[in-house]
Amino acid sequence: MRRKLSLLTSGIGHDGTGIDVQIHNISGTGLLLESDVKLAAGDKIEIELPHAGDITALVIWASGRLFGCQFEGPVSPATLSAVELKSAVDSAPDVDEGYTPSAIDEAFGARLQQLRTGAGLNQAEIAERMDVSAASVSSWEKGRARPKHDRIEKLAAILGVETSDLLQDDPPDGPPDGLRELVERSREQIARAMGIGVDQVRIVVEL
Repeated sequence: MRRKLSLLTSGIGHDGTGIDVQIHNISGTGLLLESDVKLAAGDKIEIELPHAGDITALVIWASGRLFGCQFEGPVSPATLSAVELKSAVDSAPDVDEGYTPSAIDEAFGARLQQLRTGAGLNQAEIAERMDVSAASVSSWEKGRARPKHDRIEKLAAILGVETSDLLQDDPPDGPPDGLRELVERSREQIARAMGIGVDQVRIVVEL
């Protein structure tokens, strides 16, 4: 049985660089993770799970940022429950309830992600310095919400930029309606094909 969750954690690449990893579901035989890391079917990764220690998992399929992994051996129900509990604790995002998610929030999220990457920080490091849950930073970057107003200045300082750089207005000429509709349709098609929610699909267009 797969346990759906949203657990944002971090990993370390072969070169020692930090990697942001989000686990979407887990079962006794494997898990589904999302990350910018470059993996292909047949690759092996080491995963540390509570009550299980380091275990090896085999990537059995890869699609963009999503990777289906199979454990070399089954994990215990206690381990699954511990992972699920950690997800529940970390999944309450710290957001400004006065905001309604919009295209402006998505632009803020993309800008935040760009500034964070430029500062050489991963989401987990931002969360630790901001004293918020990792799920909060993930929500900000995905355009689901913005940080509370009193946290913006601290976030800008951590990124090494001015508050105005973080909150700069979006260009008046946004994407054409036809392009916006195309992106939304593509997100829905990808979500259906992968069996995941539309909010877990993000399309970035680089010009």
